[in-house]
Amino acid sequence: MNKQIIPKVILHEHVEGSITPFMAKKLADKNHLTFPDSLCYRPGEYDATDYKNGRYNYDESDFVSFIQTYDTVSNFVKHPDDYYLITYDFLSRNAKQGLIYCELFLSPYHICAMESEGKIVWDQERFKQTLNQMDKAIIDVQKEHNITVRYHVIGVRHLGADVVYDTLQFIENNPHPFITGFNIAGNEKAGHFDDFEKAHQLASKLNLKKSYHAGEIDSAESIIQALKHGANRIGHGIAAIEDDKLIENLIDNKITLEIALTSNRILVNKLNGDILNHPIRQLYDRGVRITLNTDDAGIFGTDIEKEYKLAEHFFHFSRLELFDITLCGIDAAFIEPTEKSRLFNDVLAFFTINDKQCLQQAINDQQYHPAIIERFKNYLVLLYVND
Repeated sequence: MNKQIIPKVILHEHVEGSITPFMAKKLADKNHLTFPDSLCYRPGEYDATDYKNGRYNYDESDFVSFIQTYDTVSNFVKHPDDYYLITYDFLSRNAKQGLIYCELFLSPYHICAMESEGKIVWDQERFKQTLNQMDKAIIDVQKEHNITVRYHVIGVRHLGADVVYDTLQFIENNPHPFITGFNIAGNEKAGHFDDFEKAHQLASKLNLKKSYHAGEIDSAESIIQALKHGANRIGHGIAAIEDDKLIENLIDNKITLEIALTSNRILVNKLNGDILNHPIRQLYDRGVRITLNTDDAGIFGTDIEKEYKLAEHFFHFSRLELFDITLCGIDAAFIEPTEKSRLFNDVLAFFTINDKQCLQQAINDQQYHPAIIERFKNYLVLLYVND
């Protein structure tokens, strides 16, 4: 075990968004589809050390351009076994960078829904085959890497409350042991969380933990509404920085934000394309639990190692703080308690003697927010127990 590596966690990755340019070309060729010349930069037109798997060519300042690219790439996925290729590629690449736990977001609507005579028809067999292929990919990655994976079901909010509810009803009739979360995603400004009351209730009935997209392009009020309806975590949530009372609520209730630095830089207009405008450092220093995530890794040209390095380089997160971010991710994971405990101890096993000394020093100095100090004290107790 290389103790210099920091184990990493992803709580927020859309499976279709993980498709890299290289994988997109592979899928297009496999399915005999035209691969537009304009879709990607050509070799030599981008930094291949920064974008190891190719780079999509779209206007990062234009949300519509991003969506068009996403839709083009998603349309290369035609068969259940395509999901094997996507899942294996994403997980294996990131596992090599220290990823030990991942939650993948999947949309049954995009996987297996078809419109027929004005009605949505859900293809149960196609959904089952797709998840079988994803399961197989996970098993194959686990042959080489210590990684655990769970799924979230996505309800696409801009398709309307009825479709979101029908998505969950479909899952009620087609359960899977790895589906542990429910996520309301899509255009944040399409509909109010109150509109999805039936879906909130059904998710609770199905014992699915809730992670709702909020406070990314919408205001802090959207986070407040997501919490009102039982969100256990918040996807993105960076608008929380606007509301001191909300921040206190997040701390008191141990709500974790799923932050994606690269994604936010590109998609959140108020950051003006400058990662230094991101409030991640302020949120962390004020005691909010955060995690680092890839969101749409293939489209954005990122991976989990890059996200951790961005936090380290631009926001000066220390090794100890990055450990804390990983452990916050494990603590917030939608996974059974025994597995959560195992993963927690797996991360603690990477603490070196120097890491433990830094942890003790941070506790002694009391320069962090009390919520962070409380977490640090808990880690120290567990480290001594494990020793």
